[in-house]
Amino acid sequence: MPEEAVTEIRPHEHVLLIAVLKRSLDETSAHQLTDEVLTAAAARPHVPIVLDMSHVRFAPSTALGSLVKLNRGFRLDGRKLALIGIDPRVLGAIKVTCLDAVLEIHTTLEQAIGATPKKK
Repeated sequence: MPEEAVTEIRPHEHVLLIAVLKRSLDETSAHQLTDEVLTAAAARPHVPIVLDMSHVRFAPSTALGSLVKLNRGFRLDGRKLALIGIDPRVLGAIKVTCLDAVLEIHTTLEQAIGATPKKK
């Protein structure tokens, strides 16, 4: 039986907007998230990426590590990765591990777009 998608691409003119659909990002979901984001990013090169995390209620260290790896890879390619809509509990885990110094976090899509230079 095929695995259910972890993400959904949402149309947007200025960014690659990817909604994370899972409420909990276990190890399997975190790996699938990485694969799906990389595939979507390859289809729209040079465009900033925004991950909408508003459905996610639990993200253990494996999932946070996946986000850091994605961020590092995109930065090496000269791309931005921003996270939006983070649940307070997930944000707490990000802050307690000091990953908020590494990950770009915004409350809304508009804030993320405002912080991202637009490419023509």
